[in-house]
Amino acid sequence: MRRSSSKPMGIYRSLMLLVASAFLIPLYHGVWSAEPATKIVLIGGPASVGAAIGEHDFPNGVRLLKQFLDASPDTRGVKVVAYPDGWPTEGSALEGASTLVFYFAGLESHPLNDVAHRAQFIRLVHAGVGVIALHQASTVPAQDTTIDLERWLGGARYGMVDRTAETVSFRPVAHPIGNGVGEFLLMDEFYPTIRFQEDDKRVTPILTGMLHPQYRDGKFLVTNKAETHPVAWAFERDDGGRAFTFTGLHYLADLDNAALRKLLLNAILWTAKIEVPKEGVRTEASADAAEKLISKELALASGPPKTVEEAIVRHLGEYQVIDYPWGHLTWYVSRELKNSDTMTTGEVVIKPGQENARHFHPNCDEVLHVLRGSILQSVGDSKVEMHEGDTVSIPAGVHHNQRNIGTEDAVLSLSFSSADRKTIGE
Repeated sequence: MRRSSSKPMGIYRSLMLLVASAFLIPLYHGVWSAEPATKIVLIGGPASVGAAIGEHDFPNGVRLLKQFLDASPDTRGVKVVAYPDGWPTEGSALEGASTLVFYFAGLESHPLNDVAHRAQFIRLVHAGVGVIALHQASTVPAQDTTIDLERWLGGARYGMVDRTAETVSFRPVAHPIGNGVGEFLLMDEFYPTIRFQEDDKRVTPILTGMLHPQYRDGKFLVTNKAETHPVAWAFERDDGGRAFTFTGLHYLADLDNAALRKLLLNAILWTAKIEVPKEGVRTEASADAAEKLISKELALASGPPKTVEEAIVRHLGEYQVIDYPWGHLTWYVSRELKNSDTMTTGEVVIKPGQENARHFHPNCDEVLHVLRGSILQSVGDSKVEMHEGDTVSIPAGVHHNQRNIGTEDAVLSLSFSSADRKTIGE
């Protein structure tokens, strides 16, 4: 009797497990799908050397765009990643991106001059990833044949052809990027001459304005002749990817222009293939977020309170030593060590056959002098052997590292033009 009754009970248990599984599978699917399907990557770069506060402030511009996106009810479930100071050093940082937003210096400083960055970028756009280029991010060297931005953006600026800074009236064309924007005035620096492929139907001008070029072919103009030029356009590539370019945004304060802010957020969603709301993308970020950042930068420009008023002596054993698998760094002078308000100095030791990580300094120049040994110094795309007595000066924002190619420890002295040295990638 027991044996005959166990069979119906076994069938009953099996049915209950099937029913439970039917409910559990959607629950597990929700867990597996927790990672956002859309990833927006914002890439900035060092602020231009010599630029006034609030001009060419690419790092803060990227921080603001992330702030706007994170504070938008229309981007819930979207992952927004920002690299304000330059191209990410981690190889996997751009993987899974739906769109890339570029806001950095162009010409010879353009990150896509770097072979590795360019290969990474081309692989992503071939996969249909969207691209946005703001201000100089669409500017390449005059004779460029390698970056080929025109192919990916639909148009690009080749060389320092011309520019104008003025207030222009714009009305976006009928396009998702223009949703909810309407007519608006904008004071900005624009680039009139863009190279487009002739009659390319894939290009849609979004903002076109009457410009009065003030600088052309290396000379300042004195005429006041108006010319009609597109300053923002959308592009739909044959691979299915989308792009948007805006030659303005020289001034950080323009991100407080409500119409421009909405237009840029619309463009980011459109290139990521997210439906743009009829009234445009909303954000709950502060309406004067850019002004607040500029005020903060102005306060910082006056410099932190002076703390070092007299000579300070440090003795052996009082320095800051940081160990790495490849060697060690010894810091002699910095604000952190409370013995300088203006510079950082130190010494690096690299073991034979070892190298430090490729990195850059967004806020200061570096001078490196070889005290002992031999190294292979990389600066940007170049590599050069350096030996005892050799010196290299490295501008802010330039990627570099050192490899010991000798048989003894390489000892190098280091000097930086800031007491608050910042490093990306070390």
